[in-house]
Amino acid sequence: MRVLRLLRRLHVGVVALILVGGAGCSEYHYYDIHVTFDLSTGWVGGVSEISTIQRCKMTVSGADSGSMIMGNAQNCPPMTAAGPGTDVGIVEFSTFADSGNFTFTFAGYDDQSTTDNCKAAEGTVTIPATTATTTMGDLSVKRVGAGCN
Repeated sequence: MRVLRLLRRLHVGVVALILVGGAGCSEYHYYDIHVTFDLSTGWVGGVSEISTIQRCKMTVSGADSGSMIMGNAQNCPPMTAAGPGTDVGIVEFSTFADSGNFTFTFAGYDDQSTTDNCKAAEGTVTIPATTATTTMGDLSVKRVGAGCN
């Protein structure tokens, strides 16, 4: 059975994604993926252009899988007290799996839909599964298209 739950850490505006898989081991392993938008990859309008993102989707594949769509309430697009920003925060994935690889893919869409023609940004990172309680990773989101707006 898979459970999908979103947690929001209000004190740091962090998005957390917890996907639980029913693989063999009985201990949770947590993967904390720090997601940021990379301004050097074609965001000609800088953070103002990033602020046009309306939906984000995190997909996990490999040793376990799941996905989640995020909006403004989950810091997508990333916002700071001063306005638009580049730091989405931590997306946390939990699983029982402790072997293989996890591929984390983060996509940003400039529309309410998550269709490929509206995709404006994407980043991917692959992390080996471990027996550690918590494994950290960084995922940089790049400009990949004009989107549909």
